[in-house]
Amino acid sequence: MMLFRRLHPILCAMLLAAACERAKTPGTAESTSAVTAVAKPESSTTIPQASSWNASAGRLLLVAGSSPTDALVYFPDSATASSEIAALPHPASVSLFSRSGTVQAADLPNVIDTTGCYTATLSAAPPPHAWNVGFLGGVVAPVRLDSTESLTRADSAAIVIQVARLASALPNDPAGRFAGLPFVVSALWRFDTPDGSQVLIANTTRQINQEATPLQERTLLIAERKPGGSDSSFATTYSERSYGDEETIESHDLVAVVLLGENRTPTLVVSRDFGDSASYGIVERGADGMWHARWTSARRHC
Repeated sequence: MMLFRRLHPILCAMLLAAACERAKTPGTAESTSAVTAVAKPESSTTIPQASSWNASAGRLLLVAGSSPTDALVYFPDSATASSEIAALPHPASVSLFSRSGTVQAADLPNVIDTTGCYTATLSAAPPPHAWNVGFLGGVVAPVRLDSTESLTRADSAAIVIQVARLASALPNDPAGRFAGLPFVVSALWRFDTPDGSQVLIANTTRQINQEATPLQERTLLIAERKPGGSDSSFATTYSERSYGDEETIESHDLVAVVLLGENRTPTLVVSRDFGDSASYGIVERGADGMWHARWTSARRHC
């Protein structure tokens, strides 16, 4: 499920120029000198080391299907999914969240197991409109995301330059094949945390145009600046980077941002598409100010 928001062509051109300039004259990356939570390349892809489900997210994760009434259902532990389904109330009341910060209520009458893919048909009056993720129980609050469409051209241009600088400071693939190549942004979002920090989330790509097997690098980048900081004070706090054939490479996308628990912990729901299967993960902002992969679902071909 690809939810990318495209940038204005002028911004893409500015990003290409910024990245090329970086390749010519490597500057200091003063704001990315301490990025201990940034995922490092591991073979052809970075694999988040998820730990455990946050109970504040409730009993399950819903992801929007092909229509607003269709949902894919993911349980914290796939090994106990059958018993979790049996224990659900009928119907169960769920909350549906979008990236615009809106919330809807709907009923989940039952969960159907179709060869390992758990699905549900939601009901509500009136029927639900477009949403991204849903939760049953827990303490979950919405976060409104600004995308490039809602930013001024000047703001977008400044953010694009920051993304280029931060992405170029991340480690390259072990073979160094993408070193010096320009970055293109395929998606970009911004939001403010409860403590006043500003967070950028971006998807970038770089490509080697080989005739037989074009190769790509794809990066999910999270960067943050503290209240009152300047544009140049954004620092990378998390990344996932993958490499491979452009037809089969793992891709990452931001599904939604929410606040979990009484502490209102900023939390990302991220999709990972492997071509023939997909998984979903939860990435949380820790007390150390860095972001950490907390939970990842099993890969499914649904």
